[in-house]
Amino acid sequence: MSEEIIYPSIDLFLYDLKDGLGQEQSKIDQNCRNFCQKFYGDLDKQSFEEKYTQFHKYQNTDVDVIELLDTRTRQFPSPLDGYYYPLQIGDTYALQVNDSGKRDVNGRYNDERQNIKDEPFLKLKQEITQHISGQTGTIGQTWLVWGKLTSQKNDAEIEEIAQKCYTQIVSNYDWKRDLIGKGKLESGTIFELWYTPQNLGVNGKEFWEKFRQESHHVLIWLFPDNISPDDMRKRVQSVYYEFIRLWQYRHKVVWSYYQSRYQKTVLKKEYVEIQPSIKQASELPKLLQTNSLKLSKLQETLSANLINLSDYTIALNYLENQNRTIQLNLDNYKSRLADMHKKYTGSDLKFLETFSDSEIYAKKYQRQVEADLANLNPGLTLLENLNSTVQGIIDLEQTKSDRALDNTIALAGIGLAISGITATAISAKQPPVTSYKDFSFLGSPTFVWSMIFSAPFLIPLVFRLLYRFFRLFR
Repeated sequence: MSEEIIYPSIDLFLYDLKDGLGQEQSKIDQNCRNFCQKFYGDLDKQSFEEKYTQFHKYQNTDVDVIELLDTRTRQFPSPLDGYYYPLQIGDTYALQVNDSGKRDVNGRYNDERQNIKDEPFLKLKQEITQHISGQTGTIGQTWLVWGKLTSQKNDAEIEEIAQKCYTQIVSNYDWKRDLIGKGKLESGTIFELWYTPQNLGVNGKEFWEKFRQESHHVLIWLFPDNISPDDMRKRVQSVYYEFIRLWQYRHKVVWSYYQSRYQKTVLKKEYVEIQPSIKQASELPKLLQTNSLKLSKLQETLSANLINLSDYTIALNYLENQNRTIQLNLDNYKSRLADMHKKYTGSDLKFLETFSDSEIYAKKYQRQVEADLANLNPGLTLLENLNSTVQGIIDLEQTKSDRALDNTIALAGIGLAISGITATAISAKQPPVTSYKDFSFLGSPTFVWSMIFSAPFLIPLVFRLLYRFFRLFR
């Protein structure tokens, strides 16, 4: 069997987050700079800054899809046959990197036969990786491998060639394990393969980083020998934009799911941290009955619970946002795929429905996040009720203390008023004070009668003030 291929080519579809929920402007600017590095990383510092400034102007443009280069693409230096094509799609940066090796001596496409045993696809992948400085997509990436067969093949032979191409793209390969399905597109046979590592032993953001580094999504598209190389190139180019959008939706679903795993760990941690407060709340009735409540302690508990409530609410909102992102992008994936079914009527794209309709991929992700929300939402209600209960008891105890203090002040006011009236009535009989050292008034009937009338009211006031002071701070 011939193991030759004409015009072996690779496209990398890479996706970065443009601006995430709650990210500050400095972080958004850094996202922009990091993405720009992927296709301008070979420039010197001054040239890069000039290009970055031009590129950065689109950052806040409210348009669904923007081609970020005035020239649309940035070509690889001659004689390399490849280019970069960056886009801004909503809150996502998308980059297509194409590489087909080198042009011939006349600067035309190189349509000479190449032996698959010489690993042409491995060399192309290494060139692309070098061109983007070994960086990967922060949201995800897809490799598209394609070329034209040199003779007529049956299905088994085509799959055997596809397997040999696959071994040149990934190191951890297992065809049976990774194959999602195969179909037909524009007369070519196309295979989809996806590997997701399991049991990485880490959670949250660390899990996503390892997942992103070790997982891979690959499509292998082989055209029959009866199609000319030019016709093949036109057919592939006609599908590029569909692929750019389709893989964006796909990777956003996967990315959002694993972001939700991190938010779940945060929420579970917050729920554990509020257990002491829940236990303390269960003891409140007993403390109320025994009059053993300490307002200062309750206020400390309320302050801590309010912080937990804030953290829990933020994490829950992020989880809800990831759930909405999964639903939106899954719907968009299905809609885009339906359009492709209509556009490419002679094709068989049912294998692409596996991701959206299978119970082990997107549907599982969606159900898992919805179940997590259902399980973790009651924690928010519990925290809110707990804080309301503690705040209510604090208000009740303070109201009781304030009412007692108000009564005492009222009594003191009456006593002071009576004392003042008494003092006024008898002051006319007293001789004037001749010096600030004259304390003779202390023995006067006026002062004595004033203190006698005031004592029943002032003494309770003093005791109540002292009682409230020690109750608040004991």
